[in-house]
Amino acid sequence: MRTITKDKNYFKKIKVIRTELLMWGGQNIREFPWRETSDPYKIAIAEVMLHRTKADQVKDIYEEFILKYPDFESIVRAGREAIKADLKSLGLFWRADLLYDMAVEVVEKYGGKLPLDRKKLMAMPGVGNYISAAILCFGYNLPEPVLDTNTVRVLGRIFGLNITDSSRRSKLFYDIMYDLVNFWDPKNVSFSLIDFANVICIPGEKPRCKICNLRDICTFFQIESQYLK
Repeated sequence: MRTITKDKNYFKKIKVIRTELLMWGGQNIREFPWRETSDPYKIAIAEVMLHRTKADQVKDIYEEFILKYPDFESIVRAGREAIKADLKSLGLFWRADLLYDMAVEVVEKYGGKLPLDRKKLMAMPGVGNYISAAILCFGYNLPEPVLDTNTVRVLGRIFGLNITDSSRRSKLFYDIMYDLVNFWDPKNVSFSLIDFANVICIPGEKPRCKICNLRDICTFFQIESQYLK
């Protein structure tokens, strides 16, 4: 895989990406109830529900679930079968098991509050790299890289990096994303990047480069432009 030289031009590019994403996000960022809170519990519930499921499908059941179960203790009191019944409409029972097992561990080990530690979060049932990063970034506004197939697609295209299934676990992409979010507002630049990937830098061979405000610094666009000449 190609490496990145972290010189002044690199950091200048990072600053441009961050600035343009925040400007774009200010006009286009999507609104969801889990984005309107900094409660780590609510964010953890949302991220488990959102796994491989579209946000619009999750929204209503998420809101109902949070009203019925406002904290981890209420999930434990309700019991595993009640959680399964409430999440039946999502069609994936394993999520109910993960939420219940997570709740039990948080209550028993941490007094009902998620720990502010990535390693401890990742040791919990159902919590991997993405969910732990989301909890820390979206819940505590910490500069934790939130990497998935969408965010690495944008960064990979901009920097001309090869993108594979393992890119979201790559140290190279982690370091680039960290540099991008390592400032005072990592949460909003992460939300902006996620939505930018969903609306502009879409999957496939034809992203919407014509309306992309990052195309002037994008390696993918420069290469595509040469082929069209």
